[in-house]
Amino acid sequence: MSNIRRWAASAALAVGAATMYRRVVRPWMYAWGARADEVDVVLTGDDLVSASTPRTTRAVSIDASIEAVWPWLVQIGEDRGGFYSYDWLERAVGAHIHNTQIVHPEWQELSVGDSVWLARRYGQRARQVVADIEPKSHLVLMSEPDFDRMARVEKASGAWGFYVRQDDGPSRLLARGSGGAVGHVTFDVPHFVMEQKVLRGIRQRVERAGTTQKKCRIASSRSSKAATGSTGLSRPCWS
Repeated sequence: MSNIRRWAASAALAVGAATMYRRVVRPWMYAWGARADEVDVVLTGDDLVSASTPRTTRAVSIDASIEAVWPWLVQIGEDRGGFYSYDWLERAVGAHIHNTQIVHPEWQELSVGDSVWLARRYGQRARQVVADIEPKSHLVLMSEPDFDRMARVEKASGAWGFYVRQDDGPSRLLARGSGGAVGHVTFDVPHFVMEQKVLRGIRQRVERAGTTQKKCRIASSRSSKAATGSTGLSRPCWS
């Protein structure tokens, strides 16, 4: 009888945990940081994937212009600026990533058909292809097979998009995942952990760079005024 009770208790606990995940945890992960209007809005790239596929929309506010956010976003990739996520998690999945702390001019050019690597050690399956891009607006990625489907005017099985949008005041940085492995708990949880850190990592770098530049301009202006007798002329601010 005791074994039956233990089995029943374990089964009830498992059912309760599964219910909690479906009703509370998953909806929270799928819309982390996003407003209701952002979850519902149609974004570039949505039409490339079937509307019936599961979708996530996550977002952060960044105290900077979209012009300041875009350079950090466009340089993502294993062999580029990294993904600004957790180093330990990236190493755990075998990615050889070095998350940069600066904007690199040589990584600012990206076009449709270009590669964005997740982890080269896994070969072509870890390569994302740029499906759509507009500077200071959006970057949509998908697998190579899906890119080929798109070229044949077929629906892709999944897409991963980033969007910078000017809000009233701060900019908004959105990440939308559609189809693919979305909907599978073994993907959803680690991907959420990674993606929310990507968004926060970009925000941290953008805002830190803005603060540094502001302090530099103030210091440069004060120094210049003292040297020129308050003429108002200032030296360039190097950050």
